Amino acid sequence: MEDEEERLLRLVALRNADSIFLARQRAEQELVRVRDSLQAKTDALARSLATTQAMLEERDRARAEADTARTAAQAANEAKGRFVSMVSHELRTPLGAIGGYASLLDEEIHGALSKDQRKYIARIRHNQQHLLRLVDELLDLAKIESGQFPLKVDGFPVQLVVESVRTMIEPQIRASDLRFEVLSFDTALSVMADRERVEQIALNLVANAVKFTPAGGTITISATATAKEAFLHVRDTGPGIPADKAEEVFQPFVQIHSQTANTNPGTGLGLAISRELARAMHGDLSVKTEPGGGSTFTLYLPRVG
Repeated sequence: MEDEEERLLRLVALRNADSIFLARQRAEQELVRVRDSLQAKTDALARSLATTQAMLEERDRARAEADTARTAAQAANEAKGRFVSMVSHELRTPLGAIGGYASLLDEEIHGALSKDQRKYIARIRHNQQHLLRLVDELLDLAKIESGQFPLKVDGFPVQLVVESVRTMIEPQIRASDLRFEVLSFDTALSVMADRERVEQIALNLVANAVKFTPAGGTITISATATAKEAFLHVRDTGPGIPADKAEEVFQPFVQIHSQTANTNPGTGLGLAISRELARAMHGDLSVKTEPGGGSTFTLYLPRVG
């Protein structure tokens, strides 16, 4: 009986030992699996941290390069502004003298002038005035780009600008055999901007329309608005602008020549200055056009009320 009990006890002990061995083996295998998984995650985290560190270093380098480039651009812009200002003032004196001498000759102080001589003097004065305008516009553009252009921002009705432009442009409209129409709009519509500069932009847009609209054509000015913005539209029935050239007209010295132009080419700075002025007043200037379908220039400005 005792032998049987011992045998059973040994059998139970062996079975327990096998179970313990198997459990330990499984535990060791699970431990290896968890260790390998943790190692893989640790390696992945290390790679991620290295990538993040590299990205942060690249960001810092990019920021430093951007700061350096911005500083250099600002310095170059200021240097350009000083240079343009100096050259402009240096050119004004001889140009003024040329105009003065041309006026003296035109007054026949030194004797009567022939028809051809008067024609030559007229050409001298015309080109002298053209160069003076170019000097003034170059100086304005340099000041605007450097942020040194003074603006007197206040609220005023758009109607005042429209009426002022109509009065100033009327002689050119008649001389060019064109029609000038003002579409009805809310006369109380007001904007927050520099009135003198808004008139400058609007007059430039209408003068450009006169230049490129053939006789018998129509120039239309109108105004619309949203809750926060007011829009002044100047539309002409001229030849339009090729689609690939539409944005180029806002670049300095770019002129889109047309056989229908009624006057000599301008300085090529008017639209560039107009857009810069609009943006300086927290607005913008855009154009919609198609060849043969005329052009519509739109001035965006912050609305009052």
